[in-house]
Amino acid sequence: MTPAAWALRTRVSLEETNLHLASLAEAGLLGIVEEHGMATVYLTHRLDDPPLPGQWEAVEDKDWNAAWRADLHPVRVGAITIVAPWHERPGDGLALVIEPAQAFGTGHHETTTGCLTSLQALNLTGSTVLDVGTGTGVLALAAKQLGAQRVVGVDVDLLAVEAAAANAAANGLDIEVYPGSADAVSGRFDVVVANLDTATLSSVAGDLAQRVGREGILVASGVSNERVSEAVTALAAAGLAADATLGREWAVLAGSHTR
Repeated sequence: MTPAAWALRTRVSLEETNLHLASLAEAGLLGIVEEHGMATVYLTHRLDDPPLPGQWEAVEDKDWNAAWRADLHPVRVGAITIVAPWHERPGDGLALVIEPAQAFGTGHHETTTGCLTSLQALNLTGSTVLDVGTGTGVLALAAKQLGAQRVVGVDVDLLAVEAAAANAAANGLDIEVYPGSADAVSGRFDVVVANLDTATLSSVAGDLAQRVGREGILVASGVSNERVSEAVTALAAAGLAADATLGREWAVLAGSHTR
């Protein structure tokens, strides 16, 4: 009997899974959820050559969207609470309403909460902020709520650009969103946020360095504790000295110009 669907239980995070969204969509993507820090991809059929490493498991058919929504809860980081449109708003602090996109993250992952914590430790009032790999726009919108004057979000995925722009409108927040990476914009920013996987962070380190103001700061994550030295080395080669704060599984890096 043919299974109703297949689950690929990967060995990578939700953010890393984003890099393969297009190929997964073409392969019959039903949904993506994060379980125990790793992404599980649900597909209509098993792939002979999956773009992600993992183990296959036959699963029963169900309402994937309803199941995903039921597992999604508000997340509070400092003064900011991220909620979906169907959640009750918090009675205090700042509420950020995000329409979840299953492959772009909703603020629940440790890399995102780590960046949110770092942003709240900075004085963003009147600052300029660039969010590289903005996804649903969580970090860009949080920066705007925290007082940044100009916020720009960029993402190589056009669906993410649309999602971030829609979330900005839904929250009544004025940010700029463009397709591309750090090289898609010009000028320097007081704060550059980059929640990317280690390989991508390393490959765009030079572009990130060009966007960070001379007295500015880079806040980066998407780097596992085990790969911190790799990311720090890449940033150093680009002229940014970075210190890492280790989390449960993922680190947050804070970098500034060395020259």
